[in-house]
Amino acid sequence: MKRAALRFSGLFILMFALAIISDAQDTQYVRKQLVKLCGPEMHGRGYYKRGDSIAAFYIADQFRQLGVKNFKGDYIQRYNFNVNRINRTSVKFNGKELKFNRDYVVSPYSASVKGTFKPVIINAARMQNTEKFLEAINGAASPKVLMLDSTGLKNPGLYRFIRGLASAREMGIVAIIEVFPSTPGTHPGRWQGKIAEIKVGKPAIPDDLTEVVLDIESEYNEQYPTQNVVGYIQGQTDQFIVFTGHYDGYGSYGEGNYNPAAEDNGSGTAMVMDLARHYMAGKKPYYSMAFMLFSGEEVGLMGSKNYVNNPMFPLDKIKLVVNLDMVMTGQDGVILFGGNNWPNEASIVQKINEKNQYMKNVENRDGTANSDHFPFQEKGIPAIFFLTKGPSGHGHGPDDTYSKLPLYAYENLFKLVAEIPEELKKQEIR
Repeated sequence: MKRAALRFSGLFILMFALAIISDAQDTQYVRKQLVKLCGPEMHGRGYYKRGDSIAAFYIADQFRQLGVKNFKGDYIQRYNFNVNRINRTSVKFNGKELKFNRDYVVSPYSASVKGTFKPVIINAARMQNTEKFLEAINGAASPKVLMLDSTGLKNPGLYRFIRGLASAREMGIVAIIEVFPSTPGTHPGRWQGKIAEIKVGKPAIPDDLTEVVLDIESEYNEQYPTQNVVGYIQGQTDQFIVFTGHYDGYGSYGEGNYNPAAEDNGSGTAMVMDLARHYMAGKKPYYSMAFMLFSGEEVGLMGSKNYVNNPMFPLDKIKLVVNLDMVMTGQDGVILFGGNNWPNEASIVQKINEKNQYMKNVENRDGTANSDHFPFQEKGIPAIFFLTKGPSGHGHGPDDTYSKLPLYAYENLFKLVAEIPEELKKQEIR
């Protein structure tokens, strides 16, 4: 009896250790994917050097290795949209090279410009005096670069008018440099303006600025080729639970100027991939499981809009869409967008969380057009979107690195999400 008890005790310890190792491997898998997805070779998963395509084909290859099935012989769903791509950017003030993202950014709608210029400084006083404003511009040689510094101006309408006038490429103006208290962010753009547009933080401007050297190359593409990545696992029924996320990020603005896009949304991408791995490793699920990773979210939900208008299987076969976007924190709980729109599905999430205390709280909100669940919602398909609350890196900048993602509640959120299909099944077969 004592020997049997020792054997049982040893077996229990072994099983417990294996469980710990299994959990550790789950986190290691996600970390591995984040390192890859956020590496410089992905160019921020944007449109510079086809970073989106590099990421998409990597994800498709991971699905292939996992054994996930595809529709119509391909994981890739191709489509096009218009995009303005920044291929090169360099800004110098009085011979000093400014740092992209730290000192300045380029507007997503910027045109190209190259040359050395004496800037025309338009401050608040000149903005409020039409005679002085026109005198400063007309007195400068073309081509002209305007620096718009609205410090002290308390007339937003006037500033918008002046900026609009300068952006029209009239009076020999080829670029504007807008001054901000600190360097703002930027994002991908869908169209190109008539002039180059730079946004600079005030601390980067020398008091005696006399020379500006600009070298910005932007490229507008009316039909940029991009793609979604879609795979599935056949279940016992032909109804689908669809896990979605966007794999695109803010991308690169020339060589080296890339945003790793770890939190937004390498995190959701890695979790969708991890869910595919989880369901492939288990027994055949009751529902079929689809895994959809979209491009074009950051420029207007382009990938998910394309998908709902060109579905790979009938939309009425979708039982629920679970969208994952920015999901690697969780210190302060999780937001459930769409929770107010789909009370049955929200009650399931709350029930699971109350039973297991996975998350600090689940905050229900309305479903809005802030991520890829929304095009499904507009088609009348139940769609919820998880976004964790808590500090990490910065979602839209160079500091959004995988090393700054705490994965604080990753395993708990993963368990919560993975239990949703089982609860839906219980409702269905009562």
